[in-house]
Amino acid sequence: MPMTDRQRCELTQLASRNNIGCMLDKPLAPLTTWSIGGPADVLLQPQSPDAIAAVVKWCGAEGVPWRVLGGGSNVLIPDEGVPGVVFHLPLGLGQVDWEVGRNEVWVAAGYLMPRLARQTAERGLRGLECVVGVPGTIGGGIVTNAGVPDGTLADVLVEVEALYPDGQRRTWPVAELGLGHRTSRFRAEQAVILGARLRLEPDDPDAVRARMTEHLVYRRATQPLNQHTAGSVFRRPAEGFPGQLLEAAGCKGLRHGDAVVSERHANWIENHGAATAADVLALIDEMRARVLAHSGVELELEVLVW
Repeated sequence: MPMTDRQRCELTQLASRNNIGCMLDKPLAPLTTWSIGGPADVLLQPQSPDAIAAVVKWCGAEGVPWRVLGGGSNVLIPDEGVPGVVFHLPLGLGQVDWEVGRNEVWVAAGYLMPRLARQTAERGLRGLECVVGVPGTIGGGIVTNAGVPDGTLADVLVEVEALYPDGQRRTWPVAELGLGHRTSRFRAEQAVILGARLRLEPDDPDAVRARMTEHLVYRRATQPLNQHTAGSVFRRPAEGFPGQLLEAAGCKGLRHGDAVVSERHANWIENHGAATAADVLALIDEMRARVLAHSGVELELEVLVW
């Protein structure tokens, strides 16, 4: 249910005391790569973990729900909006510490993956070529174990620090993150990822940049990067690839309203102007049904539906 006027007033004051950017009834569509979604009751842009902790504690006492929005990819936000608090991290929590250890880097959750990948290449470090074309933050990338078939964040993560609703900050070693194909423990539990330590390998900067270029060229040739999309819609099943299964089931070009299955890659849905979340969900249902009828495979969502 929507927040009360009293709660909005109290939260606005709390945000002011903690130097948190605060916007009421903020439309979320412009903050997502799909350009879809209604407003948040309150959108907060915190600048420190302590500020996040203060709000999380207040939300717990008031029974106000909260969510975290990073770079806005891989997420579908309802047309009616989101009750409670949405933390928006790209403008805060975006620091990098290059002096953690030999070939290691500590990066805050709000840092953009492509930016970090390019910076590591300049420093002669390899390992992040897999995310140079992923339009999201490190925090969001950890939630879904972002990457490509031949490499993901799981290959370079050492540990992740997260803040939980009880106010405790916990550090998880990579072995306890539950990382798999587009999944992690954070898909099932509520937490704010604060940052992560990565271990990379030394390499010739030109060689690292060349591999990044190869990744980008491939992505541009096979994915509709010039459209409003959220990335892959479905996770890879035990057998086969979702794009191939969807194409074989005749899904390319299907549409509901302005939500259209890409002609370039059948596992991507494009917003051709005024698509709504309802349009996307209807299209997802049809895509799933077609694949199930054609191949007997039941596809699971990769995109996070709020």
